Amino acid sequence: MTREDSGRIVANTLSLSRIPLAGLIWVAPESPLWVLAMLGVAGITDLADGWVMRRWAARRWAASDRGAFAASVARGAALDGLADKIFVASAVSALFFVHQPPLWIVVALLTRELLLAPLMVVYRIAPEAQRSRVDFTAGVPGKAATLAQFSALILGFVGHPLLGEMAMGVAFLGAVSVLHYVVRAFIAPRSVQRSA
Repeated sequence: MTREDSGRIVANTLSLSRIPLAGLIWVAPESPLWVLAMLGVAGITDLADGWVMRRWAARRWAASDRGAFAASVARGAALDGLADKIFVASAVSALFFVHQPPLWIVVALLTRELLLAPLMVVYRIAPEAQRSRVDFTAGVPGKAATLAQFSALILGFVGHPLLGEMAMGVAFLGAVSVLHYVVRAFIAPRSVQRSA
């Protein structure tokens, strides 16, 4: 195993670590300190996996192994997104279970995940040529939505009164990030094809 391969494995392992963290939230969901610690660790792994993957990808690109680079980055980004969704769903469920915020807040916090679910079905049934052009890496809107989501969860678990306002911001940023994915996945490739 080369150093470059180990970088990809480390990045994917960091992503996958959020799945057990999603379960660990339920060890003490009523303890804000415990849940905040799980959110903190999840946030660190989310930053670290992206950093490791970018360094690995830069090396592969420099080595001109572009096909392997593109395929591995796509798989890693999809894995990262799946782990994020499992973690967020668990954290929002724990928030609802312990603090029982209004249902609209729960829906607002899960806006991105709820909007992405049908798009993932479309992705799965799309032709292989279309799927191969989908970029799963997080853009600025996706990163902003994740930061807002984590911030709202922190507010929720500490019982802060601004949770509702933050949840509305999460819903807005979540919708924008999904629109950004749609443009990159289904609209941008067509314009590239027409210009080629």
